[in-house]
Amino acid sequence: MEEHRSVLERLQELEGWAEYTVHALHLNQRNEPVTREMLERILGERELREIRELSWTLREKLHLVNTQLELSLPLQKALV
Repeated sequence: MEEHRSVLERLQELEGWAEYTVHALHLNQRNEPVTREMLERILGERELREIRELSWTLREKLHLVNTQLELSLPLQKALV
């Protein structure tokens, strides 16, 4: 049971970083233009575009996994 909670906490942290990435690279470009410009300069336009595309998918997948784990915790507790 504690193992599930620990994994969930780590995955929630990752989801938070994925959320930050989405905001920094998509939604909040006016407030963080330096971040995007710096990354484009370092990575190149193509690689940055790939990261931007992957960021949505990563955020969605982590959210789905976290939701499934959260829902399974009460079930795990009931089985113990």
